[in-house]
Amino acid sequence: MTSKSKEEYNVVILSRAPVTIYPALDKKEERIIITYVAAGLPPGTINILKSDWTAEKEKLLIRKDIETRLKQKTESYRV
Repeated sequence: MTSKSKEEYNVVILSRAPVTIYPALDKKEERIIITYVAAGLPPGTINILKSDWTAEKEKLLIRKDIETRLKQKTESYRV
């Protein structure tokens, strides 16, 4: 049985900021906004419900965010 090895990314967490948002007037959500840097990419941000946060969930969401961002095409032009 062969296992697919996933590429690993070195990540530096710049901040984990707790915030309170109100998606509806009567609904309050506590979230954690996480800003990180991965080599070769500008800083990225993800957010997780505070009640759902675990280190593993954070890593999974950062991995997904990095992989999505790496697929994006860059654009440049002269002004």
